[in-house]
Amino acid sequence: MNMKKIVIAIIAAFTALTGSHELFAQYTFKCIITDAESKEALSSVNVKIFPGNISGYTNDEGEYETNNIQSGNVKIILNRVGYKELTESAVISEYKENLFRFNLYPSEIMSGEITVYSPKIENQLKYAILPVSLMTSAEIDILPAISIADAMKTKQGINLVRDGIWANDINIRGLSRDNIVVLINGNRVETANNHAARFALIDENSIEKVEIIKGGVSSIYGSGATGGIVSIKTITGNYSRTIKLNGNASAEYFSVNKLSGTSLSAFLSSDKFNANVYANYRVATDTKTPSGILPNSSFRDYGVSVNAGYKFSEKHNLNFEFQKYETPYAGIPGGYPLFPQNATVTYMPADRDMYALNYEAKDLSKAFRKLSARFFIQNIFRNVEVLPNSKVTIPPTATTPKTVIDNLLIKPAGKHYSKGAMLQSDFQMNNNKLIIGLDAWQRKLVTERERTQQIYKYDSLNNLISSTNLITGDIPIPESKFTSIGFFANDEMSISNDRIYLNLGGRIDANFISNDESVNPLYTITNGVRNDNPPGQKVLWEASERNEISWSLNSGMNFKLYDKLNLSGNFSLSFRSPSLEERYQYIDLGSIVRVGNPDLKPELGYFISAAAKYWGNELNFSLEVYSNFMNDLVSEVPGTFEGRNALVKTNIGKARLAGFESELEYNFYKNFTFNAGIEYVNGENTEDDSALPQIPPLNGTLGLKCSLWNFLLLKFNTVMFDSQNRVSTGEFTTPGYTVYNFYVYAKDISIYNLKLDISSGVENIFDKNYRDHLSTSRGSFVSEPGRNIFLKAKINF
Repeated sequence: MNMKKIVIAIIAAFTALTGSHELFAQYTFKCIITDAESKEALSSVNVKIFPGNISGYTNDEGEYETNNIQSGNVKIILNRVGYKELTESAVISEYKENLFRFNLYPSEIMSGEITVYSPKIENQLKYAILPVSLMTSAEIDILPAISIADAMKTKQGINLVRDGIWANDINIRGLSRDNIVVLINGNRVETANNHAARFALIDENSIEKVEIIKGGVSSIYGSGATGGIVSIKTITGNYSRTIKLNGNASAEYFSVNKLSGTSLSAFLSSDKFNANVYANYRVATDTKTPSGILPNSSFRDYGVSVNAGYKFSEKHNLNFEFQKYETPYAGIPGGYPLFPQNATVTYMPADRDMYALNYEAKDLSKAFRKLSARFFIQNIFRNVEVLPNSKVTIPPTATTPKTVIDNLLIKPAGKHYSKGAMLQSDFQMNNNKLIIGLDAWQRKLVTERERTQQIYKYDSLNNLISSTNLITGDIPIPESKFTSIGFFANDEMSISNDRIYLNLGGRIDANFISNDESVNPLYTITNGVRNDNPPGQKVLWEASERNEISWSLNSGMNFKLYDKLNLSGNFSLSFRSPSLEERYQYIDLGSIVRVGNPDLKPELGYFISAAAKYWGNELNFSLEVYSNFMNDLVSEVPGTFEGRNALVKTNIGKARLAGFESELEYNFYKNFTFNAGIEYVNGENTEDDSALPQIPPLNGTLGLKCSLWNFLLLKFNTVMFDSQNRVSTGEFTTPGYTVYNFYVYAKDISIYNLKLDISSGVENIFDKNYRDHLSTSRGSFVSEPGRNIFLKAKINF
């Protein structure tokens, strides 16, 4: 090859990659999209244009515009949650205005064309290689959920883990808590998970959608995602051609705990600026169950969020967000083994603050499609008040008098400081999408605990000799830090006219863990006199530093076997470094001691899944099988610590979680749709064939819904759980049960210039008395909530 050809090739390659010199003239494309039935403008419609794979979203007026189109024939694909996909052809002319109008028709079933982002590469749901579930705001609006965890339990493979009514978590295919990474608008939520609060500290009514990856995929977001990822996106504003101000006000009432709540949201938008302000307030009494009132399950919470965006140009956008959510009190019902049997435990208070700044630059060249940068600070403060309601009597001996110890109060507190940053580049070259990025985050944990006791001594005639007030301070977890820096890359390629999608991704992380020395007790206050060097003081944890290098990967394929049938398979290697609590905790709340282990090894997971999914206009069907092989799985096992009964964090060796899921949606007659689902997972320690803890039993759903007059939805469903008799040490077996629910949802009822949405119904219609297997970790929590008649209303203005 001569020098001239080499120079021409270099120039051509540079032009293709940078797009700094266009070979063809570019023209403006504009479209307006409306609802085919109501004729109202549709915002947030995903518009894709081929060739060029140009993508964007409509504004509040239903408009989308781009000036990167070449003249000639183009294919336009439109999709939006709740609507059928529309594919149209158009001709881009250099001589006239290229303005097009399209109508979208509502869909009775979930569309496979909905765009998902959790794998960090944008793609349609039907082409997803990883096992992804999607929950939209339309689904959340129908449900009487206390938290988003209550709503997510309606998805196959996801089960609710109760730590009370206000505080709860989820289980994804047998793994929960520390094995699941939670993100709010891309920002990690880092907090202790022994009393679940991370899902309770965000208002479910402020959520636009939730994407759940069900499986080990730490190659995407780093350490912790051996069980899955929950990515929560809150409602934000859109840009509009003209200045617009709108909003909504909502109210809700649940009979099961007399919950009453209200929220107010306001949106301001223009072509350069948008802002959204949201505030909410809720209060609830103790929850009614079929076996009686559940003590100490009341709560009150409130929050506010602000989101603002500024568009410097069509390609450059800056976004700021602030969220604050707090509960001044939230009861944690339950007792032994974590608390004394008669204890009253309450968050007083718990709150979450988040500040985030996001910058995005789009279409920097033909190949360089997006550059994004993010920085966030998120702090979670949790104070717990434990009223033990217990007395201990020590009989007299030859040398000591009778002693009665009245345990008055235990006050643990934790401050969880998190911050992080991310830089990501998105490239697209023909049918190949590549993301490359660097992220870093740090969690700092500061804890304290005070125990107040009144100690009485009596003589042989039972006369009071002395009364001593003793306050003992200690540090349940030493001040510690977890810092992670990771480099990641993910590549997805489509071949054979988009019939086959191939994915390969990898990540390497450097983790730095450190802790200060901690002593126990830290101090005592005896009848008001403080002593910082009390008798028996000893070092509980030595100061230490640990460094880890980890790597993880994922690979998979999605094959379009027929027009509507997709087959997919995935393999991933995941990694989870034990949390600060698992390494250093010393939790003594008056019952069994829970103890960490600084020598824990990281968990390694090998996740395999295969799925067949049919996406039609009237029928959706999916079947997925999976196995998750875990090495050095961290679990709590019964043991002793300093002569006391304890639950000790331990690597249990090798474990396997395997199961299947299947879902069906069938629009069998006009506006009538039948749906069904079933799931099963088995978890066992493969070294001794014993059962893993917190494994949900076989369960499924059956449902029927009917939409009437373009605004009314009626929905009935049945939730069925089999018994769980294969349990881990310390767990209880649970019988099977069936619960029936009914929902009514009316949307966009016109009242003058207002739009009214109403959701009502009854959950647990027959007031069934049952116990969820994943709630058995709370000793006195034996019955789930009873019949709940609810009403939710929202006025849009």
